[in-house]
Amino acid sequence: MSGGTLDRAGEDRRDAALFRGRIAALLGSAFNFLILNLVLLVASLPVVTVPIAVNAATVALERWRSEGNEAVIREFLTALRARSPLRTTLLVGVPLAVTAVGVEEVHYFLRGGDVVARVCFGLGLAGLFVALTALGYVFVLVARGPSVPATELWSLCIQLAVRNLLVTGPLFLVEIAGATVLVLADPPLILGVPIVLVYLVKLTAEFGLRRAERRAP
Repeated sequence: MSGGTLDRAGEDRRDAALFRGRIAALLGSAFNFLILNLVLLVASLPVVTVPIAVNAATVALERWRSEGNEAVIREFLTALRARSPLRTTLLVGVPLAVTAVGVEEVHYFLRGGDVVARVCFGLGLAGLFVALTALGYVFVLVARGPSVPATELWSLCIQLAVRNLLVTGPLFLVEIAGATVLVLADPPLILGVPIVLVYLVKLTAEFGLRRAERRAP
């Protein structure tokens, strides 16, 4: 009986240690997310640096997940220094600008009441949907450092967006809309929402890439 009691006590201690380890890992991941979100926000303050900041955050998340490297700040800063700011701004900034223009066009034609305005609104909404979907693939592919020309990379991202439009498109839309609503409803959430959004967009884009690879001849 005493032997069984000792075995049970040992199992309880192992379970408790395993639970504490999981809690510590969870807290460590939460801290990494918060600190990475903070440096992302600071690096994005000049606005024109948003493309390189988002790219550096995506690179840090990519290495953290694939290599288990928890030095997220170091990876973020390394990505900022190692990547060409001009090329990164071009590759990521142009799709971001196109998406912003698409949002403004949809908002503009939404106020119109004639047939032309409604047609333009529908076309603009469809174009914005494709642009938002392609944006996730831009983030992931640029973070992986391809040396292909900008036009070729954008063309590939649009092809991926169209090919996975009904699968990853709604996911991207829900993620972006959800993050926007959360920040507008409770502005302090900006201290955590942006990096979570980048992470979710990255996961969705990776899912779309794997799906495209499986369907490729």
